[in-house]
Amino acid sequence: MAWEEEMVDLVGTLGPVVGFLLIIFGIALTLFGSRLTPILVGLAFFLPFAITTAVICEAFLNMSQDQSLWAGLLVGGLAGACGSTLTKHAHVVFGGVLGMTAAAILLAIAEQFFELNIIVAAISLDIGFIIGAKYTRGLKDAVQFVAGAGLGGFCLAAGITVRRAGLEGLSDFDARTGESAIIFAACMLGGALFQQWMADRGKEEEHDA
Repeated sequence: MAWEEEMVDLVGTLGPVVGFLLIIFGIALTLFGSRLTPILVGLAFFLPFAITTAVICEAFLNMSQDQSLWAGLLVGGLAGACGSTLTKHAHVVFGGVLGMTAAAILLAIAEQFFELNIIVAAISLDIGFIIGAKYTRGLKDAVQFVAGAGLGGFCLAAGITVRRAGLEGLSDFDARTGESAIIFAACMLGGALFQQWMADRGKEEEHDA
């Protein structure tokens, strides 16, 4: 029981620190997300590869949940590391993530009416990623601004939750409802507009010079 008590103490100690880091990272992404493109691209590659790998390992390879999770993290981490070097077409990747997010929202709505198979859900997320990437190719700046600000809002909302309730609070965290939804929406809209203003200001200064 000693190690369990130590783990509880460690989680209690790390909670405020993790929450603080999430808040700082969230603010940075909200205001300057387009300048942190390599990090965002890495995360954008990490998510679909990690989720798909974990589902395949558990559903088809009969691996345990923990093993599938670690396999997903490993493959997702490798994909993220490679993807972070592909900044030239970052807006396409961000568009894919936005498409995957839209697919996740639709799946959450559909789940209220009928039970979803995990394989169908994973395939739907991948299709959402492909569709989003395809139809946002011509919206480079807008996609980068919205993606960075949106992720920043998510991190900020999660950080505030962790600061209040500790790491255990993440189990009840939902960015779609309550205060978290307001923070997420405000950061996405306000952050995107601020980054657009900064970009326009930079272009004007270059033109005047």
